Amino acid sequence: MNGPKNEKPTGIIRTLPGNEKGMANYLASLEGLKNGRVEAFYIALAARPKVEVLHLYLLIGGKISVRLNIAGYEPGDSRRCWDGVSRCPAIWAVCTGPVSEPTEPIKRRGFQGFRYTGDLW
Repeated sequence: MNGPKNEKPTGIIRTLPGNEKGMANYLASLEGLKNGRVEAFYIALAARPKVEVLHLYLLIGGKISVRLNIAGYEPGDSRRCWDGVSRCPAIWAVCTGPVSEPTEPIKRRGFQGFRYTGDLW
């Protein structure tokens, strides 16, 4: 986790694939969430976080690109994702706005699963 070790996490970071087709669909969905045409993003998770957190940060192409609020969780079922791949995770994180983007690039290495974090901005 980022920050002091005794700091309670406020969010999780999830790495997403960054292929060209997926990025175009991701950006269109993000724009829809910003202007109210899309109510929520569904992000696949292998497990529900054991610590209650408010935010989900998306790591794409080696950079944290956006912060969303976690409105809740739904049981995993098969859904087609931005990159055209159908996924059936253990759980879906239901993410809503407001959409917040970092003022400066935040570089991170990709990883599997999710990681806890404190506020990044």
